[in-house]
Amino acid sequence: MLLLAVLLVLGALPSAPAQAQGQHYFPQTGHFLGGAFRSFWERNGGLDIFGYPISPEFVQNSDGRIVQYFERARFELDVVNDQAFISLGLVGREYLAATGQGFPRVGPVSAPGVRYFPETGHTLRGQFLTFWQQRGGAEIFGLPISEEVVQQLPDGQNYLVQYFERGRFELVGNSVRLGTLASILVPCQLRPGMAPYPPPAGPVPEGDSSACVQQPNLQARVFPNPAPIATTLGFEAHGYKPGERVAIWLNLPNGEARTFPFRAYANADGLLLIGFFTETSDPLGHWSIVGQGLESDTVRVATFTLVR
Repeated sequence: MLLLAVLLVLGALPSAPAQAQGQHYFPQTGHFLGGAFRSFWERNGGLDIFGYPISPEFVQNSDGRIVQYFERARFELDVVNDQAFISLGLVGREYLAATGQGFPRVGPVSAPGVRYFPETGHTLRGQFLTFWQQRGGAEIFGLPISEEVVQQLPDGQNYLVQYFERGRFELVGNSVRLGTLASILVPCQLRPGMAPYPPPAGPVPEGDSSACVQQPNLQARVFPNPAPIATTLGFEAHGYKPGERVAIWLNLPNGEARTFPFRAYANADGLLLIGFFTETSDPLGHWSIVGQGLESDTVRVATFTLVR
């Protein structure tokens, strides 16, 4: 009787339908990966390039496409003549837009070991160039949309980084790693993990992201914010080398960049504090100001809104 009871209990437990249906469950994040997305993930670098899945497959509100977020990428599905085609979302560009960052184009460069991309006006060199060439190139990472810069990452340390249309390279010691930009862009309501069984029957709706909480930028700020047009604003930024010169530019709502005609310097504590003007003809909307140290390459960004 005891043996029979054990067999009945075991028979009542769910089996592993996730694997049987071609869906692999990742307990690290509580999400499944299967179908065309799984095939693409496995063929193009898997965990090393894309990281773990951090959302289910879902129907994107903006365009009705089926997509899935990973730590470092967003997979997007198109079906043409019953054939599935996977493309990668421009999470690098979207991250810069979401954080108010932008990098002016540079002029053509002709030098050994340097590749210039006229499409985006940026260069690629050294270990970042080698990694880009060996691990997927433009198909996986897109083109560079910044030069190499030094930025403080969430662990509080400064790293040499470079942004691409679909990601960010980070130099750690002598190794290149990929930034987890998509982890910041994933809709918050889709992040929570699922039980290991059963797997979803299909893509889920995206739902509403209004509950997402935006984290303040403690490294830089503009005040007042929001600000009326034709007024003076202040820009405060921390983390530069003492006394270093800082290049300043504005990113306008229409996508243009405006450089500052004067020189700015950090003080003895690495603090930059300047004032700047807006004009009556300036467009309303969301702006950002960027300060890049010319010795350390440290970049600080603050967003603000111009209103009437």
